[in-house]
Amino acid sequence: MTTGYVVNLENGHDGYCVESLVGVTYCGETFNPETVDREPYAVNRDKDHPHSMLCFDCSKANSRTLRNTARGEKA
Repeated sequence: MTTGYVVNLENGHDGYCVESLVGVTYCGETFNPETVDREPYAVNRDKDHPHSMLCFDCSKANSRTLRNTARGEKA
């Protein structure tokens, strides 16, 4: 099962970053989605799956709060 996308920006965040909006990650990194490989985010994965290693900030982010803030809505 997959949901959303992850990217490996090789930005020192030690893992994949989760895309919250197109070209923006949960941890606030921006990237050009046309030049970076976006991978479908695998859920229900085993511990050896590469997406098991998420960027610390992305793994702790509250996606609902981030999306509501980006839309100008209350958290």
